[in-house]
Amino acid sequence: MRKLRFDKYRLMELLAPVLGFLASIVVLLIIAAIVGETPGNAIRAIFKFTVSNASRLASVFSVAIPLFISGLAVAIAFRAGVFNIGVEGQYFIGGLVGALAGIYLPLPKVIHLPVVVLAAMAGGALWAAIPAVLKITKGIHEVISTIMFNNIGFALVNFLVNGPLSGRGEASLEPQTRKILPTALFGKLNHWFQAIGLNVPNHVYLDYSLIVAILMGVLAYILLFRLRFGFEIRAVGTSIDVSHYAGVRVKSVQLGVFLISGAVAGLVGMQEIFAIRGHYTFEIASGLGFDGIAIALIGRNSPVGVVFSAILFAFLKQAGYGLQLYTSVPNSIIYIITGLMIIFIVVINEIVTRYIRALRKKEAA
Repeated sequence: MRKLRFDKYRLMELLAPVLGFLASIVVLLIIAAIVGETPGNAIRAIFKFTVSNASRLASVFSVAIPLFISGLAVAIAFRAGVFNIGVEGQYFIGGLVGALAGIYLPLPKVIHLPVVVLAAMAGGALWAAIPAVLKITKGIHEVISTIMFNNIGFALVNFLVNGPLSGRGEASLEPQTRKILPTALFGKLNHWFQAIGLNVPNHVYLDYSLIVAILMGVLAYILLFRLRFGFEIRAVGTSIDVSHYAGVRVKSVQLGVFLISGAVAGLVGMQEIFAIRGHYTFEIASGLGFDGIAIALIGRNSPVGVVFSAILFAFLKQAGYGLQLYTSVPNSIIYIITGLMIIFIVVINEIVTRYIRALRKKEAA
């Protein structure tokens, strides 16, 4: 009977994000009606551009790859109560370090691919290390330091790619590094999907970054829920004071989780750099780090939850393009819907949490 009650409460907790998403969709349809578009046309446009065929669905999963890695990086830090708001800068620096390994290290492909992945992780961890050390030694709050390091990171890669690392030999309006060696480029997995009957066209990038994302997700789950260090991470995130009394070295845990989060963050731009562009530019997609914060929150800082949250965000991004192409609803509306969805999920989750707490008190009485 006790297990049944636990399952009931767990189900209620899992329904909170679903209710938040449904509420945001209702608001989307209302906004569509206000701007003069019928809800039916809006739904058809979203369906047509997201899940109408294998190509559209594959595009959603392709967009979800960097979103998942970003959300995972934030979620790992959040688990220890560390607010890594610097994922944005960490993946710019990590991507550059990985690209340099792909440009200047002539290695066999079987070695080169893991080397560039590890190099990107090292770059992200290095950029996270400075705010981490400032936090545990000087008590400087990581929200402030990581936001500042985002700006410093942007300026640094701008200077390097426009200057000493430029592949054009001079300042340019479109600065970039030299081309990455073919042995370091991420090949596509489309033919594997086509072999099992899924018609994924070649213009959709389902590449080795998908394997990297899956591997990072599995390792994060093992770290958080199967290792002693993961238990310490979750303990520190629950209560620093209790962790101190239990003998957990809180500062060591915070430093370690910060570096791990930065290492994962360094992989966010891998798909764009190593599969799509084939070179590094500081004009790679920005904003993914901040998307990762929302993805981690909606995914409840769980690697499994972040999977579904990232797919949801990718779905919304593609839905925005569909609305822009096939209806009079502007794409900017999707940003409003995303923000409202986060608010709805947070509010509904708080209501559900309080309701569960009240039920448990009633049962205990």
